Amino acid sequence: MNIHNLRHVPWTCEWGRVGVAIEDLGAGRSRVDEVFWACHHQRRGPDVSLVKQDECDGCPFWREAPRFRAEC
Repeated sequence: MNIHNLRHVPWTCEWGRVGVAIEDLGAGRSRVDEVFWACHHQRRGPDVSLVKQDECDGCPFWREAPRFRAEC
């Protein structure tokens, strides 16, 4: 059995997704400019909604991500 200490944050939620903004430096080079979280829960509508970590901490719709669920 796997034991996980999960916090209600975007990276442990089924609805959370990570996004990355890339800065084009020209000549085929780029770098990560910003990392952000988006919520894909249906209550936010069809569009992607960016979220802050503290929004997930108290979200009543937070659900454990499948990768953390124990398989018997």
